[in-house]
Amino acid sequence: MKLSSKIDEVKGIGPALSKRLKKLEIETVEDLLFHFPLRYEVLPPFKKISQVKAGENVRVQGRVLGIENLSTWRKKFILTQAIIGDSSGSIKAIWFNQPYLANVIKKGDGLVLWGKVKIDEYGTYLSNPTHEKVSLEKFQENDLLHTREIVPIYPQTEGLSSRWLRRIIKNLLKKVQNEIKEWLPREILKEERFSERKKVFWEIHFPFSLELAKKAKERFLFEEIFLIELSVLKQRILINQKKAPSIPLLLSDLKDFLNSLPFQLTLAQKKALFQILKDLEKPRPMNRLLQGDVGSGKTIVAMAAALNVVKAGWQVALMVPTEILANQHFENFLKFLDPFNVKIAL
Repeated sequence: MKLSSKIDEVKGIGPALSKRLKKLEIETVEDLLFHFPLRYEVLPPFKKISQVKAGENVRVQGRVLGIENLSTWRKKFILTQAIIGDSSGSIKAIWFNQPYLANVIKKGDGLVLWGKVKIDEYGTYLSNPTHEKVSLEKFQENDLLHTREIVPIYPQTEGLSSRWLRRIIKNLLKKVQNEIKEWLPREILKEERFSERKKVFWEIHFPFSLELAKKAKERFLFEEIFLIELSVLKQRILINQKKAPSIPLLLSDLKDFLNSLPFQLTLAQKKALFQILKDLEKPRPMNRLLQGDVGSGKTIVAMAAALNVVKAGWQVALMVPTEILANQHFENFLKFLDPFNVKIAL
């Protein structure tokens, strides 16, 4: 099994499950490992059965003393009732309309249960508890999957439960963990106090603490930003290798334009314009984003830079997203550039 393996190659995932997974944009094993928990449910510490109280959400462990399906007189309702015992006592667990559990859970099985304790006409019992089979003699917290102290809850779609996702993700992590390679530099791992990549997948899916889960999430967010930064740096290097005409800063024309305006540019506008014009002097393409709120004066900065390019003997094309905006800019350019003998067309 590889990270790149198609999801329908995984044992137990047939066409129907594969189709449901694709609704979550999961097509490979790696996609599934990147299907991170939406949140975590923190379960309480284990209690002895004799210590549980009505109204509490509790986690207990014990042995199945008996289990059976019972029919009710109302609407053919089926109750699955089990008796669970530990060294301190016993308690009933009741599941509603899940008769298959009587075939899954057998007398003598070790069981961890988590759910709410109720008291009503059925007596004192755990109502629809989450269950997990265990070997009572040797199981540890880390062996648990559905009843562990911190339970991952996943984004779901119809027919794919968090219970199923937990099981399949844990199985796949065991199979492909040696394929997960570290690619962040050691210095960054040390500086940011990140775990190894192989380990961090376990920490985000099956963490021992919420702090570890948070740190794992931070690492994956860091990876995403890091790759974006690398891509930008690569583009910058490629751009710097290309040639472009060097356009001189025509200070006299620029001063005349700024003095003709019925308002003064802000300090931020002057700074942005200066940086753009200095970029245009360089013998390589400019790659710059001018960002600002609506009405902050981006257009006049672009207009001043365009005028400098035209006066240096070149042409300028201004592109905008809508026809209305194109007409609006056309009128503004005509208005402000009229004294400077510039040919403008729409």
